[in-house]
Amino acid sequence: MDEVKLQGGFVNVVVRRGDVVLREGGERAAFVRDVLIDLDGWPGAPRFLGLEDDGRERLSFIDGYVAWERPWKPAVTSPETLRSVGRLVREFHDLTAGTALAGDQEVVCHNDLSPKNTVYTTDGTRAIAFIDWDLAAPGRRIHDIAFTCWQYADLGDLNRVIPQWQSLLAGYGPADTTALIPSILHWQARAANGIDRAATAGNPAMQHLQQLGIPEDIRRKHEWIRMNAAELQEAAVQGG
Repeated sequence: MDEVKLQGGFVNVVVRRGDVVLREGGERAAFVRDVLIDLDGWPGAPRFLGLEDDGRERLSFIDGYVAWERPWKPAVTSPETLRSVGRLVREFHDLTAGTALAGDQEVVCHNDLSPKNTVYTTDGTRAIAFIDWDLAAPGRRIHDIAFTCWQYADLGDLNRVIPQWQSLLAGYGPADTTALIPSILHWQARAANGIDRAATAGNPAMQHLQQLGIPEDIRRKHEWIRMNAAELQEAAVQGG
């Protein structure tokens, strides 16, 4: 059966062969496989199906819409869809809380939650699964909550961002959001600086992101969050 390259992979080449996805494992491949095995039976993540003879991972294919490029389908930023994202994050956090994989942390975090790593229903009205778990690691709930507030909202317009954040947080349910703004700023600085460092070191994928202007865009959003921190934090506490 022919292999078909899937769209949206900026770092890793991912192909589909029938109902199976084939991809190279990342630096944390062993841990990620354990996470997916532990989540087996939960429909919100692909199933780990083993390894190919060439070492590539075999994962189950989850059919649906992946918002890998803009413009997204309009429904992706609707209140209903954002609540579904929050619910899905809450589900896997609760499933991993207190497990050996979480270790001494609250949960296992995905650490790269964004529309491009989300499978939606074909019309974009409901998030049904998260993909690309390469950065999964033990962590605090607020780490993933902050990442979703950064990645799924239209940063730059308070009139849009505040209801979007409140929908995400309502979907997630009760949570301590007092460290939300510092956590977002941490993620943004880490991402922008990490891309630049890796690009300087010769990483082709990071050089491509640099050429696309991704670090500069992240820094603009970092400054916008910083300038509007008080109002955003107040809205987040109300939404949580």
